[in-house]
Amino acid sequence: MRLLSSLVRSNFLRSRIVIIMRLLKNINIFELLSKVMSKEITLEDYKRAYREMEKEEARRGFIAHLVIYILVNIMLIAINLIYVPGELWFFYPLIGWGIGVAMHYLFGVRWLENTLIEKEAKAEYRAREGK
Repeated sequence: MRLLSSLVRSNFLRSRIVIIMRLLKNINIFELLSKVMSKEITLEDYKRAYREMEKEEARRGFIAHLVIYILVNIMLIAINLIYVPGELWFFYPLIGWGIGVAMHYLFGVRWLENTLIEKEAKAEYRAREGK
């Protein structure tokens, strides 16, 4: 606490504050803001970037689902063939889960663009309706 109060009283801190204030007076804030705002994106750029992000996230989710599907089914096939070789049951979960993976691909990756466009249209309609 004593150090802080001595720094405030000292000329060192005062001189730094004066230098900063002089620098700030020389900077035109409006000029700086106009430079930043000139790099502004359009609504279409935003929509395109949002769609790309959603697609990438959907692809990652599908790939994770597919890898887990493959690894678990390899394990199930091995368990079936090692412990119960006379009765083959591994294809039941393989087919059932395979249908789920196919649906995930179709609805989560393949037709995602259409879903995103529909959601954007609904949001735009609600926004216009609210005015």
